[in-house]
Amino acid sequence: MLVLFAGGVLALLAVAALAFDVGMMLLERRDEQNAADAAALAGARYIFEPDCVAPTWTCTEARAAALAVALENGYDDGDPSESVFVNIPAQQGRYVALPNFVEVQINSDRPSIFGGVIGQGTWPVSVFAVATNNQDLNFPFSMLALNKTACKAIHVSGQGVVEANGNVQSNSNGSDAGCGGIGLSRSGGGELTINAADATCRAAGEIQDQGSGTMTCTRAENSFALPDPLRNLNPPTKPALALPMQPVGHALPVSDYCPGSVAKPPTETSRQRTCDPGKKVNSRDNYSGKAWVLSPGLYPGGINATNDVILYLLPGVYWIDGGGFSVTGGATVMSILDVADANANPALATWSGNKCEMDPSTPATVACGVLIYNSEDTSVPFAPGPISLGGGGGRLLISYLDVPPGDPYEDYNTMSIFQDRNVTKTVTFNGSSAVATEVGGIVYIPSGHIQVNGSSSVFILDQVIADTFKVDGSEGTIKILKRVGIDALITAAGLVD
Repeated sequence: MLVLFAGGVLALLAVAALAFDVGMMLLERRDEQNAADAAALAGARYIFEPDCVAPTWTCTEARAAALAVALENGYDDGDPSESVFVNIPAQQGRYVALPNFVEVQINSDRPSIFGGVIGQGTWPVSVFAVATNNQDLNFPFSMLALNKTACKAIHVSGQGVVEANGNVQSNSNGSDAGCGGIGLSRSGGGELTINAADATCRAAGEIQDQGSGTMTCTRAENSFALPDPLRNLNPPTKPALALPMQPVGHALPVSDYCPGSVAKPPTETSRQRTCDPGKKVNSRDNYSGKAWVLSPGLYPGGINATNDVILYLLPGVYWIDGGGFSVTGGATVMSILDVADANANPALATWSGNKCEMDPSTPATVACGVLIYNSEDTSVPFAPGPISLGGGGGRLLISYLDVPPGDPYEDYNTMSIFQDRNVTKTVTFNGSSAVATEVGGIVYIPSGHIQVNGSSSVFILDQVIADTFKVDGSEGTIKILKRVGIDALITAAGLVD
């Protein structure tokens, strides 16, 4: 009985240690967290003082205020059993290394009540808090994946190459089934190179880097998601039907379902097919390689450039109301300033990009560039189609929309492609040759996937926002130059972590 009693007493003390000590530690942790929160907030009041700047981050007043509040709450950095660290910028959590954030970390060793019976004389307790003052934080980027749960929302694989002049951000935590928490991935021989001031690859989940390729950037895993900077941008106003196409260097009749067709003109009120300017109207005419000038406006069945045709796009908004937009089969689509550009350049000898931006002599009252808006007509059976650029030697050379102040489409300046938020179709940059495709400005596909395929194909962009991305194929390259674009904005105030 004595042996059993002794064993029971030990068991009772062990249970008491768990009950009393753990309870006391939880209470101590709550008090410690309250102290850290208050200290971080106190320090954040002085985060914009003159000495609180990079690279030294002296922040005398901010650090003093944080330590004083911690002391008032019973945590003394001079006590051997306690430590109070004030880190500016933060060193852990979602806001690690970002400027103007105050992190307070408190550590303490508390004596146990019954824990000594089981060899636990003290219990370590550690907490941290991060705070900032009221401010708008700008996060520049070149590529942003908006999906918050997709597996590998940005995936560079095969021999795909991404060269970006701005940071890359995946908002995904990789929580979709079977993903393992990977939000951004580089695998195989894929290459991801960031050329920017801080050169960051950021993901709300984990970042995978495996295979023979390279990832040249600072990796920020398990970070915060960035808000969609264009989330409040409404769709452009639906325009009237586009004006008739104009032939360049020939007198062939306009293809069926294209603006200006006599036999089968485009219409909003009945089922029709896609406008294909390279498609013959009759058997005797040869439409291969012919050039046309297209005007902005409504294209109810979309545009399909094939058969080596050359399409010159005048400045404005091209509303694709079903059917999609594709460039393939050796065709070329090029934005121009006016009809004189097309007549002077029948053989595609030159392309000067956005003349409004590149030529200072162009008046500010002149419109430049194009916006391709890919949508669908819900009132008639025009199903939305995908955007497919390249393939079979096809190429696209367009500059972003740039209209004068007061123009109805002014809100879409610096954009070149905008897909309706209700359309989930994939945008494909496809290539099988060394022909370059350049799409200036912002490509915005909020609910769709962007796929880059091809062998030795090069796609030059400025900024890309999409639901998800994949860059694949054999040496398919996407260059994101970030010559223009928009930053994501986070408004932070008070405790943030």
